[in-house]
Amino acid sequence: MRATPPENIMLPQFTLVFATFGLLALFALLWPEISPDGLDLGRTKATIWMTSVMLIPAFVLYPFAALSQWVANLAHLFWTFAYLLFLIHAYWAVFIIFDGIRDTFRQMGMLIASVNFLLVLWWGLDVILLWTARSKSPAAARFQVYTRVFTFLVFAITLIALRGGPVRILGIVFAAAAILSLAVRLLARERDDRYAAAT
Repeated sequence: MRATPPENIMLPQFTLVFATFGLLALFALLWPEISPDGLDLGRTKATIWMTSVMLIPAFVLYPFAALSQWVANLAHLFWTFAYLLFLIHAYWAVFIIFDGIRDTFRQMGMLIASVNFLLVLWWGLDVILLWTARSKSPAAARFQVYTRVFTFLVFAITLIALRGGPVRILGIVFAAAAILSLAVRLLARERDDRYAAAT
């Protein structure tokens, strides 16, 4: 297993992801103007929902990243810009809804707050290493896989198990898209292995 760092990113790839990010961020910041939750709470909720939407193409593309640099670049861009949306959410939650880090732990509880802060740091480290180290080593690949699995589990559990209504539907779509993509890739790899063994 080898990592596929971003290389030779083309303007259409960057434009597609940046435009998606811009529209989702704009929605997350403007929708609460008409939300019954109020401006600050509405923005906190909307930014995490839009982060989830931005993560869907990343998780759908990542199983196929080794097949094409073009696919890998798109996956990395969606992953990175999803993190930027997540940082907006984290800022709004920690410093607008709560009164800083200590109050976040007090009101959210040690377990949930710890997982959230771990996600901010771990995902951030992954993004930094992705764009600066650009390693193709198996160790880099394993670190990326662990980061993505942890991120997927946090989002899937939060959206499906801890929320209801339309947010739970978003969680089901989020989880189903990622799992289906991974299943398709594994089935295709198994078929290719059988074909290679037969020839």
